[in-house]
Amino acid sequence: MLFMWITALKMIRFQAIFSKNVREKLFTHTAQVVALLVWEGLGLGGGPPVGNWSSTSANNKVLLGIGGGHYVPRHTDVIKKDGCWVGQLLSGYSLPMEDPGPSKGKVNAHDIAGTWKHSIRAAYDATKAGFPGGEILAHLDQKSFKSWQKNAIIEFLGAQNIKIGKPGF
Repeated sequence: MLFMWITALKMIRFQAIFSKNVREKLFTHTAQVVALLVWEGLGLGGGPPVGNWSSTSANNKVLLGIGGGHYVPRHTDVIKKDGCWVGQLLSGYSLPMEDPGPSKGKVNAHDIAGTWKHSIRAAYDATKAGFPGGEILAHLDQKSFKSWQKNAIIEFLGAQNIKIGKPGF
């Protein structure tokens, strides 16, 4: 289901670069994909609804993705593999962090300016509100951060009592 949404969004985004004839075909196909998602998602086809949240279900783990590129591919891979619920996904560029410069000692989260802490906290709060009773796990795209950034984010998450990990573990 998530793959279908990502495909539909990519088709919408890339329609502008094609000729009118190709755009019309892409638009029709995109509309069909979105209609199918809504139809199946709401259970209108006779099957059970897809994506109906319940904190009492066996799988109540929710991923809060932090870092990565525009389509956050590493988080998407974890979601596909583990079948967890999807909360907010923050790409790396949505976490502005000011470089503290060279330091001989350990740099802590308080030393790093920028709105990154607010972005993470807002994403966590939105995910918690959207999945009441869920076990929210922050998943960091390790390769997308410099070591000082990763350390600051991990320290901040710990101070906020936000669990870090993958849903399958």
